[in-house]
Amino acid sequence: MAHPARTRGKASTQQRMPRTRQGTTTAFEIGGTEFFVTANADDDGELGEVFAKFGKAGSTTAGLMDLVAIAVSVGLQHGVPLETFVAKFKDTRFEPMGPTDDPEVPTATSVGDYLARRLAQDWLDVDSREQLNLLTPEEEALRPATAPTPLVRRTPATGVEPVLGS
Repeated sequence: MAHPARTRGKASTQQRMPRTRQGTTTAFEIGGTEFFVTANADDDGELGEVFAKFGKAGSTTAGLMDLVAIAVSVGLQHGVPLETFVAKFKDTRFEPMGPTDDPEVPTATSVGDYLARRLAQDWLDVDSREQLNLLTPEEEALRPATAPTPLVRRTPATGVEPVLGS
């Protein structure tokens, strides 16, 4: 028995990618494993598609990377903000993980984490990256110092009370 299609709210229209695209391909390594990410802009100069290559063609891992890239690309073309993907992919943990050969993303907890950080660096403004807690070390150093947050102690009877002398 076929189930009816489920939709949430109104359907979005896919923004088609131009025939000729502007983009970049980044080659990188995580923990000694080589990857490639290609990110292309749409007609408005916004990120519109992502290709990610990893592993031997035809392998399970290569197929899964292709599926992730397709899902991200279709989402972007239907209006899902890049920030949504970055927030979901950053800090994911699975192998391979560890040091990278990219000075702007020196370590990654997974290829998903690296992909989120690389796309954020290349396609999001500094304010968006700050909201996602993805500033580079250089950008962190330029941030104004903020006042320290007072320490608090939670107690069952009173809830929250300030810790004196902090």
